Amino acid sequence: MTSTADNLRAEAGKCINCGFCEAVCPTLPSSGYDSSKGARGRVMLGKELLSMLSLGEDISALSDPFFSCLDCYACAQVCPAGVNAGKVSHLAREILVEKGRGVPDLARLVERSIMRYNSVLPLGRRAGRWAEGLSIPDSGDTLLYTGQMYQLMSYSSALNEFLGRRGDSSRRFIAGLALRLPWLMHGALLLNRRAMAREMDGHLRNIAALLRSAGVNFFYLGGDEPYPGTLLHDMGFSSSMREYAVRVAGIFRSRGVRRVVTVDPHTHDMLCNVYPSIVDGFDIEVVHYTELLGDLEFGNRGEKLAFHEPCHLARRFDDMSAPLALARKAADISLPASCGRGTHCCGGPDELLYPEIGRGVTAARTGQLDETGAGTTLTACPVCLVNLGRNGRVVDISDLLASSLGE
Repeated sequence: MTSTADNLRAEAGKCINCGFCEAVCPTLPSSGYDSSKGARGRVMLGKELLSMLSLGEDISALSDPFFSCLDCYACAQVCPAGVNAGKVSHLAREILVEKGRGVPDLARLVERSIMRYNSVLPLGRRAGRWAEGLSIPDSGDTLLYTGQMYQLMSYSSALNEFLGRRGDSSRRFIAGLALRLPWLMHGALLLNRRAMAREMDGHLRNIAALLRSAGVNFFYLGGDEPYPGTLLHDMGFSSSMREYAVRVAGIFRSRGVRRVVTVDPHTHDMLCNVYPSIVDGFDIEVVHYTELLGDLEFGNRGEKLAFHEPCHLARRFDDMSAPLALARKAADISLPASCGRGTHCCGGPDELLYPEIGRGVTAARTGQLDETGAGTTLTACPVCLVNLGRNGRVVDISDLLASSLGE
């Protein structure tokens, strides 16, 4: 079996040091052109990490470059040698976690919470409140799986703002304290943007209504629904991720799930591309909800919108055109210069650990969207919705489709 170090050596070893990747890496300019936080710099440091490991040296100092990578895979689209610096960063994070060196306390806190609560935060039955009064069945073979992504946004946004008002040392202190006192994670639930929570619930209710209009029969797990484990995977906790994915898959199987309908790009990517590689016999059909709405009739009122394509749909799949195709039925869509497989990240993945870099990436993307002259942005990702929404008006595609249905 090939080791993580061998995989890192193979990926980084393809680099010819041309630097094409640096022209599209969103974290490089947002870090003030710190070469260690650009795509080529991370590949070079990947080689350095392997060298340091062979010499028994401390690799902790290499943590920031790899953990600040957005995993947006923009670099892989332009590399003539086929190097994916995002993959290099991911493998390096796995090694840092495995060796217990340089892993941010906030990352460790997230890992502990997911393994304990089946979620980033102990939402419990709060996660299912959006479905109250909708009479959604609690059994069946087609599962509407929110992955708690929309529900987490109002909490994570408030938590990120709370931590963002404090310096790095204060953030590290708070994370370290919560690691020693796990019950503090329940206190994080007090940080909740209630207006945003109502908006997120509305998006989910619209998705349910759209699926019903399309004749899709589905059930929902309510407060028993688990988070898919995305951050475990993204942060390099590979051992915990395997254990957790088996747990989630076990929940699906115990409820007789044969098809999962996802509602966000990150969960869709996890179930389609990650779970089959780490869960033996994972053969559940996975479909994004927009792929089930093609036969619905949507009216177009001529509203001009700029469409932001999420990285995890545009670049992790050969063809995920359903959201854009539906949007074009319901509005006049403009695409920014960076679109398709060349889309630009919203900066969301860095918001927790590296907020300054994340916000720089968000500002850059906002500028690109503003250049379309649309004035309002449309997206199909709750993370993009929240991050881009700090700098302008952003609409979730579920709202556009629900308001245009039958017009």
